Amino acid sequence: MLNKNICGIIVLTYFYFINQILNYMENNQGGGNKKVYIAIIVLLFLINAVAIYLLLNEKKDKEDVTASKVELQSQYDSLTTTMDQKVAELEQFKGKNAELDSMIVTQQQEIEKQKAQIQGMLAKGNLSQKELAKAKAAIAQYEASIAELQKKVEELTAKNAELTTQNEQLSTDLNNEKATTNQLSETNKGLSKKVELGSLLQLQKLTVEGIKKKSNGKEVTVNRAKTTESLKITFETGENKVLEPGNLSLYVRVLNPKGETISVADQGSGTLKSADGETIQFSKKADFDWSQSNKKIVVYWSQNIQAAGTYKVEVYQSGYVVGKGQVELK
Repeated sequence: MLNKNICGIIVLTYFYFINQILNYMENNQGGGNKKVYIAIIVLLFLINAVAIYLLLNEKKDKEDVTASKVELQSQYDSLTTTMDQKVAELEQFKGKNAELDSMIVTQQQEIEKQKAQIQGMLAKGNLSQKELAKAKAAIAQYEASIAELQKKVEELTAKNAELTTQNEQLSTDLNNEKATTNQLSETNKGLSKKVELGSLLQLQKLTVEGIKKKSNGKEVTVNRAKTTESLKITFETGENKVLEPGNLSLYVRVLNPKGETISVADQGSGTLKSADGETIQFSKKADFDWSQSNKKIVVYWSQNIQAAGTYKVEVYQSGYVVGKGQVELK
């Protein structure tokens, strides 16, 4: 605007001197005034040159401002793209920490404020040198804020990676602990199994006989089913120092010639669980006091033994078969 005013003054001055020269030439026709004419013409040329220089300088200033504005617009667009990317990256960290969320939102709001200010400047049709400098300063601040935002993103990314590594390590440690626990559990089961098996009796001299009592009460051995009054099952426990002393129960299972368990409820028959988890019927339970030393046990069974054939006997302790025997009745 200042250049335009100066140019106007120069033009008016230029026409003023032209008019004065013409008036002077009309009133003074002598040849002695050539030097004056020449000086005036030179002065007019200088005035004209100054006017042209000012006009060209103003045009250049306008072009510089326009170029700077284009450059600022390009820089602003690039920074805006970067800022949008960083904001998107920050979104993944939201909701994990209230203080962190507040910091992220504050940073985003400040950047959006700077962004709106720059948009307003660049939207103007013409920018003065002062406004141009202000826009450049705002762009610089905008860039600094985005750099700060990027720093936050990098810090959060690093922290997130560290937490992920820690979680993976904890998961690995937990899996190792589980594996160790399972191994110990299996070892303990194995040891318990060994102790359990070590506690089993090894029955000795297990015999099964068909017997009949005489009138004097004496027992005699018979081999015919029709004359057999009961089966006499005899065995010795043997010694076992692993099995704790105390009351001990053994379960006697009598099987008829068809392979069926002879079971009579009112004679003490029932069921037990085998070591494999199978439910098994037993015929009679033998309870006795265990003192870790060899002991002779006798069990009688008198029900449903009239059929001829082989009668088998199995003796169970804690679900395991610890003795077997049989007798053939004709």
